[in-house]
Parts: sequence; structure tokens; C-alpha cells
Amino acid sequence: MLLGARWGSQRSRGARVWRLLAALALLLSPAHTLAQSASPAAPGNLDALVQRVRPAVVTILAQNTEVRRGSRDPKPVSRTHTRVGSGVAIAPSQILTTASVVLRAERVRVRTANGLEADAQIIGVDPVFNVALLRVPDLRLPALPFSSGRGGRIGDWVLTVGSSYRFQLTESVGTISAIYPEPRLSLLQLTNTVAPGNSGAAAVNARGELLGIVQGELGSPEIHPSLDSERRPSGISFVLPAEMVNRVVQALQRDGRLRHGYLGVTTSGASVPSESERGLDIPIGAMVESVVPGGPAAKVGLQRGDLIVGFEGERVEYPGQLARWVAATPPGTSIGLVWVRRDLQKVGSAVLGDSPDPMPAWAMNSPISSAPSSDAGDRRDSSQGHGRIADIERQIRDLNRQLEQLKGQSTRSRRE
Repeated sequence: MLLGARWGSQRSRGARVWRLLAALALLLSPAHTLAQSASPAAPGNLDALVQRVRPAVVTILAQNTEVRRGSRDPKPVSRTHTRVGSGVAIAPSQILTTASVVLRAERVRVRTANGLEADAQIIGVDPVFNVALLRVPDLRLPALPFSSGRGGRIGDWVLTVGSSYRFQLTESVGTISAIYPEPRLSLLQLTNTVAPGNSGAAAVNARGELLGIVQGELGSPEIHPSLDSERRPSGISFVLPAEMVNRVVQALQRDGRLRHGYLGVTTSGASVPSESERGLDIPIGAMVESVVPGGPAAKVGLQRGDLIVGFEGERVEYPGQLARWVAATPPGTSIGLVWVRRDLQKVGSAVLGDSPDPMPAWAMNSPISSAPSSDAGDRRDSSQGHGRIADIERQIRDLNRQLEQLKGQSTRSRRE
């Protein structure tokens, strides 16, 4: 929602909010940057590496039945929907994939690179990190180890191997072009091409170690009768790093779930009119709609009507960001918050509780593309529907705009 009566809609009030947010920016870390680096050449043994990785990568077919009623014929018609994704073996009978591929599936089948098929059991799903772990008792696959030592760096060479909607494995060679270090939810951006069906694909380094899994396939469309109707590959891909994937996998193997942080608030979107572009509303934070009595938010002093604008040194623009960052933080962690109350800045630290919901409802709606309005997941603000990948794409556009402005200022300075 836009800022209501508590904040006012006048431009004078909006200007005060802008000045306050500018002051708050001093408390927060700098914006993410898209660092540039020379791309290293692919190793000479690329063919050997591909041949070693391909047997560990599988196609995943997730099926569920939908019942529909036609507009003319009221008789219900059952139809099987199949989502196609990728997976990678991390143990002889364990396969790692994304939650967006198998969520709500009634049956999951796995097809290997050499054409074998078997039913898979879901060990656990975590929609917050978009990770799922499968068990395939009837298969023995060559597993890929997680990367050891330092994580990926900008400019590092990366090979991605995944499945396509034609059930064929596809490979792409590229580099890490950017790193988005969100609180507890870092992502790597690759120059590798993403083919439809690559969600859950393996991203490996030159040693054949798993750097992470591809998150870039956002949709979950069914298989079309005509293969000509497939979507074309995209020139951008996002990867959840191995160190984060490994944490989730260990929890799923041990408990079948990952514990999530809990703040105890519901929030909605807030915005002010842009001072430079007419008709454009700028998101400025997560407006507190309610506070759970006795919860972490109540203990730190948050109240209804407060505007949360900072989390662990990062600027909060949408409710979805706050909900993801809270859920991705382990319970018991002390987190720093910045909020605004009646144009006054407030700062505090809250110790997150343990979310009562093993899988937050907002994340279940769509692991990547839905935007939650609270860490409890009990309501959503459809007017502020921004998913995590959409947030990153927006950041890219904003950064490009800022770079153009900086270039223009630099040119003017040289002329002067």
C-alpha cells in the first residue's frame, strides 16, 4: 500500500521522509556493485570435465493432477501437469534440486543421462532457500563433491550442466559476473546461458566441484505437446552458492527441514512519490501492520505504524526482502534493525525466535517469484509483488542508471 494517513501523502511529508532516509543511509552498508573482471579462459580439459559431470546430472519430472471445469461443460476434467527441472547427485542415491521444481508434486521421476528412469522420494524441501533433496533408492549415481576452500569470486570460470525440456542435457561455459551478498541469502550471477528446464542445474568449477545450483529458471510450466512452443534460453543465470546449499542439505538430511528465524510482525509495502519521475512511486520499506505480543519484534519495541528500513546493515525496500532475510537467519541470532516512527529514526537489536511454520506460507506460494509481507507468512500484499530475482534484476537496472549518471558527471567535470 502507499503511505496512508499515518504518514500523509503530501510532497512535504515525502520530502521529509527522503531526507530521513538519506540520513539513515549512513547507518547502512553501500549498495551492491557489479565489479568487473577479466574473464579467464576455459581450461583445456573442458571436454573431459563435461564428461565427468554429465553422469551426475539428471532430469526431474514432477507431476501433479489438476481438476478443472470448462466454461461450457461443468463436468470436472482431470489433467496431469508436469514440471521439468534439473538435479545433481551429491550422494549415490541423493539428488539436489530446487524447491520450485518439486513443490506440491504428487509424483517425482528422475531420468539419468543414459536414459534410466526411477521414482524419487522427497527427503525435504526448503522454499526459502529454494532447495530440495531427493532420494532415489533404485539408482546409484556418481556424486559431485561440494567445492572446498574459498567460494566463487568474480571472474571465476564456471561450467553449468542441466536438463532441457527436450530431456537432453545442456552445457554452458561462463564466468561469475556479480555477487549479491544479501543477508544470509547470497547469490552468484553468471554469464552462463540458462535453458528452460535448468532450474536445479549444477554449477561447477574447473576441478569438477559443485559451486552451487542454478536458480535462474523462475517458472514451472508444463510440458507442451509441441516442442516448438518451448521458451528460448536466457542470457542470465543466478546460482545459490555451495556453502549455503550445504547448510540447507545438512539440515534436510538430519531433520527433514531447516529452522527459520521469526520476528513476529506482519508488514505491508510503503512508498513515496518520486521527486524526479512523475507518476513513479519509490518503495521505502516495510510498514508494520501488527506485532505479535511477547515476540522478538515486541521486545525490541516495534509498534504498529513503524516503517522498517534497515536489516543488518542492508536497506529494506520491500516487505518481501525483510521476510526472506528474517526466515533465512537461524533462530537465536541477534539482528540489527533500523526503523522510522513519526519521522524519527530508531535503532535496536532483536533476537530472532524459531518460526512455528516449518515452511512459511508465503514461500510455499512460489519459492522465487512470490513476495511475502511478513516473516509469519499470514498475509500478503499483492500490490508489492516483487520476488527475489525480480529484486536483483531491479538492482541491476538501478545500478546501470547510477553508472550512466556517474559517467555523465565525470564527463561534465572533465569539461569544466
